Amino acid sequence: METTGVEFFERLMPKRIKKVLLVASLYDSFLFADDEMLSEVLFEHNMTNREHFNITRVKNSSEAIELLKNDNYDVVISMMQSVEFDMEDFVLNIKKMRDIPVVILSFSMHDIGVLTQKTRDMVEGVFLWQGDTKIFSSIINFVEDRINFEHDLSYGVQSVLLVEDNIRFYSMYLPIIYYELIKQMHIVMSDELNISRKILRMKARPKIYLAKTYEEAWEIFDKYNNNLLGVITDVEYPILEHTDEKAGLLLTKRVKEKIVDMPVLIQSSNTDYEPVALKMGASFLNKNSPDISKQLRGFIQRYFGFGDFIFDDGNGKEIARASDLSTMIKVLKVIPDKSIFYHASRNHFSKWLLARTEFDIAYKIKPKAANEFASHEELRNYLIETMHQFMYKTQLGSILRFDRNKYSIDIPFAKIGYGSIGGKARGLAFIDYLIGKGIIRENINGINIKTPNSVVVATDVFDLFIERNNLSSFINGNYSDDEISKIFENVNLPDYALNDIAYVIDKIKGPVAVRSSSLLEDSKNYPFAGIYKTYMFANTGKVYENLKTVERIIKYIYASTFSKDAIEFRKSNPHIPDEEKMAVIIQSVVGREYVKGYYFPLISGVLQSYNFYPVHPLKNTDPVVHIAMGLGESVVSGRYFLRYSPAHPNNIHQFATVDDIIKTTQKKFMAVSLNNDMNINYDRSLSVVEKDFEDIQPSDEMKAMFSSYIFNDDKLVDHYEPQGTNLLTFFPVIKNNFLPLNEILLEISEKCVDAMGGNIELEFALNMDMKTSAIDLNILQVKHFASKINTKKINMNFDNKDLIVHSKNIVGSMYNKEIRDVVFVKKESFSNLKTLDIRREVGIVNSECKKHGCGYILIGPGRWGTSDIHLGIPIKWNDISMARVIIESLYDSFNVTPSYGTHFFHNIIAMSIPYISVIDKDDLINWNLLNSSKTIYETDYVRWVRFDEGLETVVDGSDGFIVAMRNRG
Repeated sequence: METTGVEFFERLMPKRIKKVLLVASLYDSFLFADDEMLSEVLFEHNMTNREHFNITRVKNSSEAIELLKNDNYDVVISMMQSVEFDMEDFVLNIKKMRDIPVVILSFSMHDIGVLTQKTRDMVEGVFLWQGDTKIFSSIINFVEDRINFEHDLSYGVQSVLLVEDNIRFYSMYLPIIYYELIKQMHIVMSDELNISRKILRMKARPKIYLAKTYEEAWEIFDKYNNNLLGVITDVEYPILEHTDEKAGLLLTKRVKEKIVDMPVLIQSSNTDYEPVALKMGASFLNKNSPDISKQLRGFIQRYFGFGDFIFDDGNGKEIARASDLSTMIKVLKVIPDKSIFYHASRNHFSKWLLARTEFDIAYKIKPKAANEFASHEELRNYLIETMHQFMYKTQLGSILRFDRNKYSIDIPFAKIGYGSIGGKARGLAFIDYLIGKGIIRENINGINIKTPNSVVVATDVFDLFIERNNLSSFINGNYSDDEISKIFENVNLPDYALNDIAYVIDKIKGPVAVRSSSLLEDSKNYPFAGIYKTYMFANTGKVYENLKTVERIIKYIYASTFSKDAIEFRKSNPHIPDEEKMAVIIQSVVGREYVKGYYFPLISGVLQSYNFYPVHPLKNTDPVVHIAMGLGESVVSGRYFLRYSPAHPNNIHQFATVDDIIKTTQKKFMAVSLNNDMNINYDRSLSVVEKDFEDIQPSDEMKAMFSSYIFNDDKLVDHYEPQGTNLLTFFPVIKNNFLPLNEILLEISEKCVDAMGGNIELEFALNMDMKTSAIDLNILQVKHFASKINTKKINMNFDNKDLIVHSKNIVGSMYNKEIRDVVFVKKESFSNLKTLDIRREVGIVNSECKKHGCGYILIGPGRWGTSDIHLGIPIKWNDISMARVIIESLYDSFNVTPSYGTHFFHNIIAMSIPYISVIDKDDLINWNLLNSSKTIYETDYVRWVRFDEGLETVVDGSDGFIVAMRNRG
């Protein structure tokens, strides 16, 4: 039977997934699609014809049930967070109505843990979203493989047996394996121009079978071993319904007894099994390895025939490799006889071809045993001749989505490379999608709503950069940030990416922003905000000079992936280190030259749809914004901003009195200097400068944001006075509606919250030109906002004499009786001129706590994590990684507005570390009790004390209240 014609491929996969019912918020569905529509992603990572594929999304389970009553679907995929009643009832109702596969997907293992065994038995799979955008297509592939497995293998299609009952690991493994399969299909289809034949050919790709018990795994192996490329197995899983610590070893033993050369990968967190695996002729993978996905891909490429064909000398030593048929034929002509016989006798050549769906050639080679040939030379000639039939089925190179012949600066979004665009870029793409669909209006009351036109250098460029320059050792290496940046600075980006980047930079007129966009950045549960780098430069040099600047910046952003802060932050959450990859966004800086020589937006700001600190009449649900004039760095770094709610523009508590206004209004702004272009180092963009309003002549647009203080009348007037005391209040906009900013922000907040299925944070920048009346509001970033906290009521009837800390300004929830340690900045020696020294000493104490495994309560003045050394302690995450509660306090005359809205603030909230502000007259810190406690470690500015018993630490998010007290048993 011919196994490569159209008729053969048409017989495969008779059961197709053509209609998907997706139960998820709009943003959740967008996550899986990365930067493309779901149907397009599924076309790329699945076998389904885009013309016949349909996804229907509903936002909750009630809507899903109503649709299923009247319409047929091939599969239901439901986010756990979108089911408003019991998941078991939901699945049971579906199964009663229709016999279709149901798959559950969740962002949290905690949520998965509440699923009943009955629910798990009824569904086709339970999966965990861990940041890989390919999980959705992997689920579709998984379901189609399961329902077509027996049929397709009867036609000779190959398969991979994965034995794993741990949801987290198989949710990670399946996208990796499917990605390798699809990558191999691209090789097969590289010279296939007919789209229909491409789709048909993809139907013959190897299938994956996921088994979760020993009996299931052995049944599949025993029945289909001739169709198996290999086995990947855990060690511990059930045998006869009871977990067996060595089930995987027993399975491997039986597999090797039946087919000695069957590739087997044993994976376990117990490294004691490694020598056992090697002795059995299997490979071993440490589940705790920082580069687990890289090792898994390496095993697949080496043993399943998906990567280069590696010629072995018969003793495990590589002597040559072939990436395509042309190279293989060349190698076959010169390789030693021993190597050819070694591979032929183990069916390695046919396995390599089968993985490429070249069944005719593979089945021609496979039945011919190596010892049937009269000589090794005859075997060599046979292989060379046969493989000529596959001569042109090779990969000719990557196809870049960015096309210089078609690119225009007016294109909203373009991508260099074929990898992921990362979290930050995904947020931008999502906003583009909402505007394009009319969900967010393109023009609201005369103001244009848009995103800055962007080009993204995708993650595959990062992968190639790391691989070609042998930089993988930095994944978990012990290098300083300075060492890493210098090493990265002295190696090269791929030429193909540089050529495209040069074209983009040449087209951009004006300052350029280059921003990080990693896979985990702005993720739903673990936002990496503020951890990675963003740079701006004036872009006023020659094209070659500008390109060298951008290249250096991109390498600095890549280097920040391996910084101390990034590594420590990754260690603090369930993601393994090598899951992180970096994309880079290149875009014009949003702004104008309002002041000669300086480029900046008129208003920049951050909007949060959830208010952690509502002061009457504000509620938690009233969005809050932080705005400033100039670049947004002043807001997100906590330098200076005005905080208010657009729902209550007349209630600005920061400006309670005229004295407050005079004292706290913005006195400086940040801008890109157009005269300071090439000064970029790892730590910062020296092109970004800070200017005093007193030193510049403001434009008419800037003047429209000011109020003026009239001394004689002791009052403010909401306009600019040339000879007056002018204060940047934004009152003409906020209170007098000179621009409809409040209305716009409320509308955008409502639309984004609904589309993303939860609270959001959004960065924006506004420009205005009074001469043309053009006003643009650019949305720079949108992400989920960590607002869900445990609101369990806790008994707080404590004796005041036992209180150590008491505040009603809190974020988060906690009940803990184990913390005994408190680290605090000493009040008597604190000086805001010594904050860099204090940061160093806090880091030293944190390192000592880490050595002893001591979590602690951290207390200090002003803003933790600020980039302004005069407003608090400019620590990084690495400096306080053992802190379990963080408290910012007023220290006598050091009176600083709390750190609402800083990147650092939101990261620790996302990691469930309570954040406390001791700022009101009713708040307290019992300094006498702290100073009289046992000192464990002390420096000039920092003291670490320990209590004899655990402190009863109570943080109740619903009441806004914290108590830390001595444990009275």
